[in-house]
Amino acid sequence: MREMVEIFPAKVQKLWNDLELRVLVLLSLFLQTVLISTGNRRKYTRNRWVAVILWLSYLSADAVATLALGVLSQAQSDAESNSVDPSYTIMAFWAPFLIMHLGGPDTITAYALADNELWSRHLLALFEQVSVAVYVILKSWIGKPINCLSVPILVAGLVKYLERSWVLFSASRDQFRESMVSRSDPGPNYAKFMDAFVYKEAEGYRVSLESLVDVNAPDFTSNSFVQDAVSVAAAPAADTVVVTNTVVVTNTNTDIDDGMVLLLEAYFFFGTFKRLFADLILSFQDKETSESFFKKQSWGNAFGIVEVELGLVYDLFYTKAFILYSGLGFFLRGFSFSSTVAVFVAFFIIDKKVYPKTEVIITYFLLVGAIFLELYAVLIILSSDRTMIWLGGEWTRPLNKLKGPFVFAVRKLVSLLQFLHVVPARKRWSNEMGQHNLLNCCIETKPMCTKLHQYLDKYLFWNSVSIPNGLKALIFNELKLRCSSGAESGDYRGDKVLLGERDCFDKSDEI
Repeated sequence: MREMVEIFPAKVQKLWNDLELRVLVLLSLFLQTVLISTGNRRKYTRNRWVAVILWLSYLSADAVATLALGVLSQAQSDAESNSVDPSYTIMAFWAPFLIMHLGGPDTITAYALADNELWSRHLLALFEQVSVAVYVILKSWIGKPINCLSVPILVAGLVKYLERSWVLFSASRDQFRESMVSRSDPGPNYAKFMDAFVYKEAEGYRVSLESLVDVNAPDFTSNSFVQDAVSVAAAPAADTVVVTNTVVVTNTNTDIDDGMVLLLEAYFFFGTFKRLFADLILSFQDKETSESFFKKQSWGNAFGIVEVELGLVYDLFYTKAFILYSGLGFFLRGFSFSSTVAVFVAFFIIDKKVYPKTEVIITYFLLVGAIFLELYAVLIILSSDRTMIWLGGEWTRPLNKLKGPFVFAVRKLVSLLQFLHVVPARKRWSNEMGQHNLLNCCIETKPMCTKLHQYLDKYLFWNSVSIPNGLKALIFNELKLRCSSGAESGDYRGDKVLLGERDCFDKSDEI
C-alpha cells in the first residue's frame, strides 16, 4: 500500500493533505443540501435521475461526514504538540456541524423501509460520532470564544441526531405495529353497570337504557363530524337516566374551502388507513364507516383522499414526521434555528484575524448552510398537508380571528415558493404508472454479463405512462358496484377474463 501511495509526487500528496478536510466538509454540506431539496420530490416524480441522485446522496452523506470526523480527529492527534495552532482551533469548530449533518434533513430519514430496521445501528453510531466530536473539541480547547461557540452547535447537532434515531425506531416494523395496537377492551363491566342500575332504581329514579346507534361516516361538507364518546345524563326531576355512546361535534369554521375539506376527510380516515401498513385487521365498524362514506363520493374526491393518506404514510416512514409535527418538534426546531443564528452573529462579531482566511470562509459557508437548511425545513413544514390540516382543525377555534389572514398569507407564500420551484410542488404523486416492455426484453440480444443484465432489466425496459381519468373512474365505479353487491373483493378476482370481457380497459376511453 505504501508503494502505491509513493507513486504520487510529494507535492500532490501535500496538496491533498492540505485540502482533504476542507473538501470533505464542503462536500458534506453539499450533500445535505441535495438531500433536503430532493427528499420529498420522489413522492410526485418518476424521474430516474432524481431517484439516482437521491440514492447516491443518501448513501454518501453519512460516509462523507464520518470520514471527515475521522480525518479531523487524526489531524488533531498529529498536531498534539502544536494544539494551539489557530488553524486547528477553527477546524475543530467544524466537528459539531458534521454531527448536524449526520442528523440528516427533515425531508428524508430512510430511503427504503429496510433502513428503519437499522435504528439500533444508527443509535450506536450516534454515541461513536458524538464521542469523536467531543474529543476533537476538548483537544483543541484553549478558552477562546470560538471554542465556546462549539457547544450550542454540538447540542443542536446532538438533538438532530437523536431525532433521526428516534424516528427510525418509531417507523420500524415492530414498533409501528405495537404503537397501532390499542389496549384490549374486555367489554362492558356488567357488574359495575348493574350496581349503578340498582342504586339508581333504589334511589327512586326510573332508569331506562337506550340501544346503541350505528354512526355513519362524517359529513365534512356540512361542517360536522361524529366522535365516539360516552355521556350520562341524570336528572332527579325527570327521574330518567339516559346512556348513549355518540356525541355530535359541530365544526363552526364555515369558511373552509373544498381543499381543506378534502384534507380533513383524509385525516379523519388516516387512523384507520395506516393500520393496513401494520398488517392489522380492521373492525366491521371501520369497514362499514369507510364504505358508507366512499359510496357517496365521486371518483375524483375518492382518489384525492387516498392521495393525501398515502402522502401522510410516506411522511411517517421516510421523514421526521413522527416528531416534527408535534409540540416537542416545534420546540426543537426553534432551539436549533435560534442556536445557529446566535452562533453566526457571535462568530461575525469575534476577532478572526488570527485564523487563516480560507478556514474562516469555510466556516461562514457552514454557518450560512446550516441556517439555510433550517429555513428550508420551516418552509417544507408550512407547505405540508399536515400544517394545513392543523390550521383547518377544530382545535384552532380560539384563533379563528387570526387564523383566516394567517392561513391566507401562508398559502400565498407557499404558492409563490412553489411557482419559483423553491419547495416541492403541490402534486401529491406523479399520476403515472410503470410499465415493463416484455417484448423488447425478450427480443434484445443478451450481453455476456447475464447477471448484470438481469439486474438492469427492470431499468432498461421500463417506462412510465400517465394514468387517464377514465381509468380512475372505471376502477372506482367497479369498486362501488362490487361493494354494493355485498360480496368480498377477492370473490371477483379474474372474473373479467373468465367471462371473456377482455376489452374492459377499453371502456376507460368512453367514460
